[in-house]
Formats: sequence, C-alpha cells, structure tokens
Amino acid sequence: MTARLHRRPDWRRECLIAANRQLEKNYEREPSACVALQLSRNYRLLLTHYDQPDIKQLWQQLSQRWWSLYCRQRQLPEHALRDLSAVIN
Repeated sequence: MTARLHRRPDWRRECLIAANRQLEKNYEREPSACVALQLSRNYRLLLTHYDQPDIKQLWQQLSQRWWSLYCRQRQLPEHALRDLSAVIN
C-alpha cells in the first residue's frame, strides 16, 4: 500500500484532507480545543500543496476559522487571534 501511495504525487494532500474530514466529525461529536488546533494546522499545511489561488484562499479561511475556535475554547484574549496564529500555524 505504501508503494502505491508514493507513486501518486498528491498522496500527502489526500491524506491531510481525509484526516481533516475525520477530525471535523470528531469535533462535531465532542468539541475540543486540541482538535481545532490540529485542524487549523492541517489546513495551513494544505496551503503548500496547491497553486490555485481560490483553493488556497479557502484553506486559509478554514485554517483561520479553526484557529478562532481554538482561541475561544482556550479563552485566549481577542488579540491572540492575530498574534499567535502565525506562530502556531
């Protein structure tokens, strides 16, 4: 199975998308700041796997949305949304 994956140039992107789908389902069942943070990071990683501006913009928005949920659950001050997102993501 691993050999088949490595022959596909976009297998990393596909794995991240599949992981995000599962994480989003988990978050719906039981909201967790850790899951929101992981989703934000994964969407940020996806930005490196596409050159299409519209898709990159969507993934950037999703990353910011999940970062915002993380900050709310951790009760971080409002300025943390701007200041820390670049460091953690």
